[in-house]
Amino acid sequence: MKNILTKLILMLILAGMTLSLASCNKNTDQFAAPAGFVTASAESADFYFYVPDDWTVDYSTAAAGAYYSSADPSSVSVMAWELEYTDTTVDEWWELNQSEVESVFTDFNLESTENITINDLYAKKFIYTATLGNFSYKIMQAACVKNSSVYLFTYTSLPENFDEHTDDVNQMLEFLIIK
Repeated sequence: MKNILTKLILMLILAGMTLSLASCNKNTDQFAAPAGFVTASAESADFYFYVPDDWTVDYSTAAAGAYYSSADPSSVSVMAWELEYTDTTVDEWWELNQSEVESVFTDFNLESTENITINDLYAKKFIYTATLGNFSYKIMQAACVKNSSVYLFTYTSLPENFDEHTDDVNQMLEFLIIK
């Protein structure tokens, strides 16, 4: 009887240790979405992009993206592409990007430029307003260069909704990981 009781106690201790170890390893994925966020980037992307779980991830484009709602179509996206010249800086890239933006939009007005970091990389954030057809937009773009690629985060909103989402957008930028 004593032998059976000893085995039973050992089994309970082992079971408890196993459950304890299993619960410790539950969240070891260093790239799991932060609490309250969901992953908006494909596994094959060379970045991890997270959006608040009350935004809708949009799989209809090649970019990783999401939008706020059908009533408020504010949207975010992240794209990456190879640069033609491997020594291109963010500032040089912006000069080309700005001229392309100005060729698509009318009434382009650069409101601010700020040096920031994205995932410990030097980056720049640009906020501007522009018109496309009959619609005016307020846009924030943040870009960084790693190796020979540029990573571009874009937040687009109607001007009257822009400030409503800046806390979310700043958190998205804070959580953006470049592989």
